[in-house]
Amino acid sequence: LKDAKIQFSMQQSAIGGAFGAGGKAITIEIKGDKLETMEQIVRDIETALKKIPGIFGVEDDVPEPSPEVRINVDKDKASLYNISVVELARVAQMVLRGYIPSQFKEKGKEVDIRVKVREKDRDSYEKLYRIRINSPNMGSIPLGSVAKFEKGMGPSEIKRFGQERTMVVGADIVGRKMADVVVDVEAVISKLKVESGYLVKLAGQSEEMKKSFQSLQFALILSIVLVYMIMAAQFESITQPLIILCTVPLALIGVIWAMLITNTSINVVALLGVIMLGGIVVNNGIVLIDFINILMRNGMPIMEAVITSSLARLRPILMSALTTILGLVPMALATGKGSELRSPMAITVMGGLTISTFLTLFVLPAIFILEHDTRENIKKFLTRVTAKNKS
Repeated sequence: LKDAKIQFSMQQSAIGGAFGAGGKAITIEIKGDKLETMEQIVRDIETALKKIPGIFGVEDDVPEPSPEVRINVDKDKASLYNISVVELARVAQMVLRGYIPSQFKEKGKEVDIRVKVREKDRDSYEKLYRIRINSPNMGSIPLGSVAKFEKGMGPSEIKRFGQERTMVVGADIVGRKMADVVVDVEAVISKLKVESGYLVKLAGQSEEMKKSFQSLQFALILSIVLVYMIMAAQFESITQPLIILCTVPLALIGVIWAMLITNTSINVVALLGVIMLGGIVVNNGIVLIDFINILMRNGMPIMEAVITSSLARLRPILMSALTTILGLVPMALATGKGSELRSPMAITVMGGLTISTFLTLFVLPAIFILEHDTRENIKKFLTRVTAKNKS
């Protein structure tokens, strides 16, 4: 197949499709004015991309040059004859491509009526130059007196994004994580020497994933703030909700552990699982701290209240955590279609909830005792200072 192009493309991942990141995994946009300069930048980027491990299928959308007839208008002479460039362009279009003044209708169908110069009268520049056009000042004049034709090569299309001329270089990834490849690609872009007025930036799936990570990071922070506000209102305390929120970093230990064991990469779906953990793992802390407060209000010493509460709440905490963890096992082990969307989320929640549950029973009571003793010492210190000032 002499003139054929054969291309093999990996199927788009479900994760990329879910977040609107279609096309190539790596997409670089080049924006500017001069097509020749943009094409040179494209060639430099392609050469550099092919040297990066894990990248294959480097392609660009630089249009193939096609033959064209250019019309060079002598604006001074056109102004002398009081002929506008628009009128000259209309005449040239009618001569070369024809003009559609109307349509022929027959049996509900419409067929364009194209009027143009006969082929034998436009097969050379000399004949085109003799075509007469009307001048308001000097009557009929030959087209060749105000315009010249020449053959050349030009782009078959010019793409624009954001009202700017744009060329795109795309590539696929194999054998490496996208985050690692993106770092190498950004290094290539930073080393490029680009003239003023030209822009080279990373776009496509990598850009969409980056935006998704940023929005999910904001969602995680917002969820923690909302959880804290709710607990602060319920416990009528500023410090105790902070103690309970210590379960979130404990859960992150489990998330990292689970990802390392299962060889799961950090992606948008995994971050969704982390956001879910922000509202799940605090439940164990709420149950434990609330029962400690109840026992202390009934007059029980803090150490005895912590031990009693931990023993009494051990069973319900383990039962609620195990039911959630075991319920996620089928989702984590799924291998069917779309499993790459569900499995990372399940693995994240399972790992975070498992480690957080066990560490909560040891870490939270210790932090609670430390906070209580610190608060009591501060009260005693303020009392002594107040008494000393009064005396």
